[in-house]
Amino acid sequence: MEKITSDNNEDLPLNQFFAHGVLESDLQALAPLMNSRTMLNAFIMVFRGGEAEILIRLLVMREIGDRPDAPRWSPQELAQHFSYLDPVKLNTVLDRLKNFGLLVWDSEDRTYQLSGTARVTLSALANVLALPAGEDADLAYITSQVAAGQSIGRPSLEALNLLLTKYRELQKEFDDALISGSGFRIRQASTKFNAVESAVEKGNDIIHSLMKDGELDGAMHRNAQAIGQAQSRLLRMHATFQRTLHALDLQSVSLGGSGLSSSDVVQWLRTLGQDRLAALGEGTFGGMAPLPIVMGDLMLDAAEYELLERERLAQENTTLPPPCDAPDTSEMSIERFVALDRFIDRLAEIKSPTPLADVVVNDGYALSAYRLSLLALIADPESAEMRGRISDLARLPLNVTISDDYETVARDEVAQISRGALTPAASDAA
Repeated sequence: MEKITSDNNEDLPLNQFFAHGVLESDLQALAPLMNSRTMLNAFIMVFRGGEAEILIRLLVMREIGDRPDAPRWSPQELAQHFSYLDPVKLNTVLDRLKNFGLLVWDSEDRTYQLSGTARVTLSALANVLALPAGEDADLAYITSQVAAGQSIGRPSLEALNLLLTKYRELQKEFDDALISGSGFRIRQASTKFNAVESAVEKGNDIIHSLMKDGELDGAMHRNAQAIGQAQSRLLRMHATFQRTLHALDLQSVSLGGSGLSSSDVVQWLRTLGQDRLAALGEGTFGGMAPLPIVMGDLMLDAAEYELLERERLAQENTTLPPPCDAPDTSEMSIERFVALDRFIDRLAEIKSPTPLADVVVNDGYALSAYRLSLLALIADPESAEMRGRISDLARLPLNVTISDDYETVARDEVAQISRGALTPAASDAA
């Protein structure tokens, strides 16, 4: 078959659709499409062009294929059968079908007949045209495709995936309607369930047959199991809808002896337009006259409590946490004194002016901040009178100078630190 190209030569090479470095052979999902290019080209040819052109092309193909007792057509028979078409337009359609291998010309007996590719195309089209009207026609078609695959012993994994996706979409739609509590949505979902129930039951029979055969591979077997579970949940929705609708009917209010209920009134109101509803609503709503026995400030306080405070109190969690042992702080104290000892030893080694960042910043932000806080104790008279390592720190012969400027450190979890220095007191005195 000749490769189909666009009439305006705007088709791009396949490799121009891929990202840089990606090859056609790298895409496993593309392989089935490449292996079926002959059939895909037939579909492209049939459905290329304007809507009127496509309809006439399909009309001619279906009429030619609708004569099983005499599948071959002479040019005179075609001209006579399609006399309702313009002869020039008919010849254009026939030439296009012949050029792309959908219509075969036999030069020996000078007749036309459909090719095998054209029959496959018409067969697929016949399944689409036979679908019932409605938004869930895809369920009937996908179910038929799974049934066709099951009849030849090899169902399509892609068809099984599409069927499972459709079942889950329906389940979510029905669950959302039930959760909403809206009588209108529940009745609408129940009507839709009744429309698809037969297709689900047929699909259930097909899946049972597939599972009994035991010839499915791992992926297909898992999908078939998931489909069977989804079908069971959907088929149980019949009883759920019945119970819910019965409960809604019990909640309906009968309007006297008219035989009507509040649900009937709601259904009728939904059929009216906005103008009609507005006309019915005129004069039915009015403001409430103020009661002289009610004080406005008291009503406001009561409303604030009911609308805010009551909800806030209901959401407060006043339960005590579970009991637990107090943490052992002995290790923490030992670690803190070890850090203090190391810092005092480091300060005692300073013999020349040293930047503040070099002395303080090390081993992370927490220890760096701890060292910086200890510098305030140096030369503090009260701390010098104490006992222990704090007094040793306060008596160190150092002067600490800290300015208002900052310098960038960017290490040990410290971004910046005050600019400063530690200077030995002896050298300062000199």
